[in-house]
Amino acid sequence: MVTSIVYTLIGLILCFVLYIAFRAINTGMEAKKANKDLENSNNTSLDNQEDLIKKLTELKELHEKKILSDEEFAAAKKKILGE
Repeated sequence: MVTSIVYTLIGLILCFVLYIAFRAINTGMEAKKANKDLENSNNTSLDNQEDLIKKLTELKELHEKKILSDEEFAAAKKKILGE
């Protein structure tokens, strides 16, 4: 009788430990996914900034070469920055 109670307690303790372990693993996986999502959004933001800088640089070069007038340059710059 005492032996079966001890085995039952050991079984319950083992189940509780496994439950805690699975929760910890799940929390770690969720944190890793959230970190990866954050990293991807930062990379997208950097790509957008680099694209914006490239467009503005090209626009500046066209203005310096007198291909664009001051008004055209201002309008194009406003359009690019308004995107």
